[in-house]
Amino acid sequence: MTPRKYCFVATGYVVRDGKTLLVKHKKLGMWLPPAGTSTKASIPTRPSCARSSRRPASRPNSSPSRAPRHVRGRVESLHEPQRVQIEEIPGHNHHIDFIYYLRARPGEHVHRPEESDDIRWHTAEELGLPHVSDEIRESGRDAIRVVSAASPSENP
Repeated sequence: MTPRKYCFVATGYVVRDGKTLLVKHKKLGMWLPPAGTSTKASIPTRPSCARSSRRPASRPNSSPSRAPRHVRGRVESLHEPQRVQIEEIPGHNHHIDFIYYLRARPGEHVHRPEESDDIRWHTAEELGLPHVSDEIRESGRDAIRVVSAASPSENP
């Protein structure tokens, strides 16, 4: 048995006006939240924020249960994810995925055809449509609930 190989991924469920943003992944053909693979030189939280900010400007949402970010000397705390999960990706490394809920800043989202086939905001009801997988549906609805319940002042 060959040992598993892992890569770090940061995924951002971007929420605005009771909707979450999904992109149609070019290679997989699946509707997924914006995400990015971390390089060895990058911090795992940055790909999701960077990729999300290329669409609508977004920032990590801090729900009341999340610790604030601190920098003390040579120690910097990272934004705490909603959760961390391991995903089995057929024909690829396993992903250790840091899942974040993000509040979109005002502005338009931009579809970048080189990155995805389509981009669309989904309400909690629209997440129930057949093109959305169960895991994305559940997480998307949770993100809408958490971000909508948190006040804008709770963002870092």
